[in-house]
Amino acid sequence: MNPLEHTIESILPGVQKPSRYIGGEPNQVVKDPATATARVVWSYPDAYEIGISNQALQILYAMVNERTGAWAERAYCPWPDMADAMRREGVPLFTLESWRPVRDADMWGITLQHELCYTNVLEMLDLAGVPLHAEERTQGDPIVIGGGPCASNPEPLAPFFDAFLIGEAEDLVERIVEVFERLPDRRRRMLALANMPNVYVPSLGAHLVDRAVYDSFDIATQPSKPIVPYASAIFNRASVEVMRGCTRGCRFCHAGTWYRPVRERPAAEVVEAGAKVLDCTGYDELSFTSLATSDYTDIDDAIAGIKAIHPDLHLTLPSNRVDTGPIAMSAAANTRQASITIAPEAATQRMRNIICKTIDDEMIDGAVRAAFEQGYTSVKTYFMIGLPGETHDEVQAIVDFGVRARDIGREVLGEQARFTVHVSASNFVPKPHTAFQWEGMAPRVQLLLKQSFIRRSMPRGGGQIRLSLHDPTTSMLEGALSRGGRHTARVIERAWRSGARFDAWNELHDAAAWHDAYAQEGLTLDGEAERVFGEFEPLPWDHIRSGLSKEFLLDELWQSRAEAITGDCRWDGCTDCGACLGPIRTRVMK
Repeated sequence: MNPLEHTIESILPGVQKPSRYIGGEPNQVVKDPATATARVVWSYPDAYEIGISNQALQILYAMVNERTGAWAERAYCPWPDMADAMRREGVPLFTLESWRPVRDADMWGITLQHELCYTNVLEMLDLAGVPLHAEERTQGDPIVIGGGPCASNPEPLAPFFDAFLIGEAEDLVERIVEVFERLPDRRRRMLALANMPNVYVPSLGAHLVDRAVYDSFDIATQPSKPIVPYASAIFNRASVEVMRGCTRGCRFCHAGTWYRPVRERPAAEVVEAGAKVLDCTGYDELSFTSLATSDYTDIDDAIAGIKAIHPDLHLTLPSNRVDTGPIAMSAAANTRQASITIAPEAATQRMRNIICKTIDDEMIDGAVRAAFEQGYTSVKTYFMIGLPGETHDEVQAIVDFGVRARDIGREVLGEQARFTVHVSASNFVPKPHTAFQWEGMAPRVQLLLKQSFIRRSMPRGGGQIRLSLHDPTTSMLEGALSRGGRHTARVIERAWRSGARFDAWNELHDAAAWHDAYAQEGLTLDGEAERVFGEFEPLPWDHIRSGLSKEFLLDELWQSRAEAITGDCRWDGCTDCGACLGPIRTRVMK
């Protein structure tokens, strides 16, 4: 045992959940460092239990280890108690596979799944002993590459990354690894990355970069031996991605634009992949994942196929649509599955027209009824407040829905039955590359007043209705970071230096650090979140091209103000959004 390993072992007994840091999980990959052609580290900048559940990193981890001679390892953000102990004992950020320093890697890839992990990026860089600013790194430092959905606006983190991979990584990761295998020094590696399509190098200025699209969506990239965590994870189950992309056109939805067009996998391939992952993990629960699994046109065959192999399988279908959900619920019904989720998003027809949610009250009520009739005893529903054009009627309608859904449950299951209608109302946050990217957030005081009204008005006697409201404090921060420019990097650094980290965790969020950081830059957090961009004003992310034309998004903004719906191109004809230009096309099974 080397001195670093000995020191790590000595501090683990004194921290919460030491299993977060030990590695050695089933299906992890260990290669000989002497023969590995390059050393790659993949990181999710949050706690282990969050990062280990991320499908994207599981895909990239498997691809590098199975298809190249390089060795991919993992590192997650240490919890504050562990970080403090590491600093006290001089322990650098280390990988789970080998307990070797991350800073010794050739490439360090960090996925950016949400804005509230931004300070954790700096925390990890600092713990690793890697200079925070890309311009200060030298030959001995890893090349730090960002990716994931938040790379759609890389500017708030641009000074801290050497490069960003824009879009879906599957077709690019082997080519990027080959650069590190072939070229021996940092300068030539950076030049090669700068010449690659879909890679953004901030030091070169705001140059145009197109989003990469994994056109084939080959089942071969679905990990057949995912890592099984020792510690508790937010998703303790096997998963197979059945579909990528969405054409529903919800105007608030970043994923719905960033992952276009729709690409589906055949049911036979999904079933085979699901059976393999169940066999090698020991899980008895499988999730068919996508942005909206009930929209997957091969869903019936996929469910029937996997149930024929595993009749007692606990099958979960996340993100069910209100209109297609009841069919999927019926096909997936399982006595062990008590909960189902549907997302109406808005409770009035007017607001659903504004956000382009092509459903009506009858469909919503029908989905709730179908859930209870299929034996589900917990129906989780999601709404938003603070949407553009919202009035009191929309807020009142959320309360009315909760009462109506409870009454449906009583009608189907009985007055005294044990069931729960969960009503969750989050705060609208505008995102880049969406039709609402020009809109600002509702003022904090308005969000608080609307939440207070819902809390007072929603009947919760008997426990059949449960209400969940999202804290506007973190929502406002998310909004300020989401549409920030390069100046936002200074705010992020100031906040981190003042102690901000794990901002998505309510018990650790330091609102004062963020307000002070914005004030020191002559800004206000709420002002940045509420900012309305002019329709023809340059946007900080204009150089990142999602595939959807700006003209289409502007037209969608104007359509929202006219309370007009745009159809789904799978059924209503092409909407000329731009996502299917060239060889890339929407592909559905049926």
